[in-house]
Amino acid sequence: MKRNRGNGAIRADQFPVSFKSVILAGLIVLLVPLLGACAATEQKPLPEQTSVPITQPPEETPHLVIYEPLPEPTEKPITENEIFIVDIEGTKYRSRPVNEEINVLGTLSVGAKVLCVEDSGEFLLVELEDGQQVWIDAWYLHAQDDTLAAKLAEAALQSRSGRETFQQIEGEPVFQCEANLLNCRAEPNPASTILCQIVPGTRLTVYGKDCGFYLCRLPNGKLCYCAEEWISDAITYVEYPGAVDLRVFLPEAEFDLLFASCNNITGKAMYPAIPILEQGTAEMLFKAYQRFLEDGYAIKIYDAYRPLSAQIKLFDIVQDLRFIADPSKGYSWHQRGRAVDMSLIDLSTGKELVMPTPMHTFSMEAARTKSSEWSEEARNNVEYMTRVMREAGFGTIPTEWWHFENTSYGGILDADINLYTLPQHRVSKIHSDP
Repeated sequence: MKRNRGNGAIRADQFPVSFKSVILAGLIVLLVPLLGACAATEQKPLPEQTSVPITQPPEETPHLVIYEPLPEPTEKPITENEIFIVDIEGTKYRSRPVNEEINVLGTLSVGAKVLCVEDSGEFLLVELEDGQQVWIDAWYLHAQDDTLAAKLAEAALQSRSGRETFQQIEGEPVFQCEANLLNCRAEPNPASTILCQIVPGTRLTVYGKDCGFYLCRLPNGKLCYCAEEWISDAITYVEYPGAVDLRVFLPEAEFDLLFASCNNITGKAMYPAIPILEQGTAEMLFKAYQRFLEDGYAIKIYDAYRPLSAQIKLFDIVQDLRFIADPSKGYSWHQRGRAVDMSLIDLSTGKELVMPTPMHTFSMEAARTKSSEWSEEARNNVEYMTRVMREAGFGTIPTEWWHFENTSYGGILDADINLYTLPQHRVSKIHSDP
């Protein structure tokens, strides 16, 4: 056999016959199992269809999107969408929920209504009547709904009295301020926000001690912290010739002397919280006081003797003879200790009766001549209070539903007594008779 010496390749026809047979046999051995497997696969039954076949494919295959799990639903604050009422004259509203003077946009008067939009805890985002949304410190507001207001007040007390540093006091909870001007703070800390200031004689309900401060409730119902060293649990009264201190004379009465607090048109306390009246006028008031108690009501005193110096400041601001007498032309009955500004408390509920307006609004809405525009409940309450007071000998004025005065012959007090200098005495028992 000759070899091809060109490229060294061997042609197929050059294989021996026996070798080609071996290759063919090997290929058959490999293909037979594969063909058998294919035949077996084709003979297996198809699985039953469990869904409706798609007859028309979608125009576009959507992308697969994996969503994060939704957060657990949170309960909406109970204050949102509720009406709140301003408690303090000159309440500031702000651009941000921070107590800084730089963000103050304006002020609101007592009784102004706002709508709560958002509750951040210390501050409420509210909507004013003009649609403007602003921030107000919640301390200066109360809910219009009585049930909600009571719920929020109780929650505030529970959160403060539940602190580890809180120590509940034992015994009588009625204390009073002995400082000339005492800061009431938001927290038991000397650097905390000053909410308001109180003067000597201001009565406080004290719940306990916390870090050198008393947790107190002010006459207007607001909670605050006052430094321990300026709060006393002693019952005190002042003495002045021909005058009676109503704190010991009317033990069941409540006192919220607005001009002796920051809650008045001036925004500052104008004199000590010492409610005195001329002796004969006090005895007339005591008769009415007893009648109210028999009917289930207690007197709430907002103003009694008012020094001439305070009257001058008020007239400079109000400049309206319908509401504030001109001190340059004589004295009002308040300067003589013969007038009282008051309302009534329902002893069964502890709440003040519904009246036509907030106290000392200095507007014609408070005028008795506008009684036809008052609500029926407010009108009935004023008429009842007026009837009892007139039976005791008091007269009224047309522009203020709260004002009662003794115009009959009798004693008078000096027009400008310096109440800060009056001697104070401590008593162990409150007087309950003239």
